[in-house]
Amino acid sequence: MGKSIQQEIEETEKKLLELRRKAEENKSEWLLIPELKIEVEINVHDKDKSWDDLKLTDREKDLLTAEQCIWLANSKYAKELKMDGSSSTDDFFIQQLFNFNRKNGYIARFDTYSDYADLNCDWDSGYSGSSLGVRFCRKKISKSKG
Repeated sequence: MGKSIQQEIEETEKKLLELRRKAEENKSEWLLIPELKIEVEINVHDKDKSWDDLKLTDREKDLLTAEQCIWLANSKYAKELKMDGSSSTDDFFIQQLFNFNRKNGYIARFDTYSDYADLNCDWDSGYSGSSLGVRFCRKKISKSKG
């Protein structure tokens, strides 16, 4: 028995998602963070799109964790990543800290302002804003700026 149309659609959507991921990697500038053994996108992108619009549930593992955000915001890399309060227009989605919140459909984000930084774990997945975007991270895979 052959694949159903729904199965073919799902497979095609997965292939498209993978192609989008590869395209993002090619257009992004990455900063090597040797202390954490990761690379982080320097610029926040895809602003004014929601978690749902960007289908981030399938890529949540590619987002920074709260612990990584805290470390980076207090590191020598904070200024280059605009996590030091120098920009209030570069907030980004992060991995959800709490399984309870994840089960209830809440998403998490990192925000920075001139006088403080903030981790928010209770945002609606349909929310978007002109200052909210995406910053992916990945395990250290290549030599990068840094």
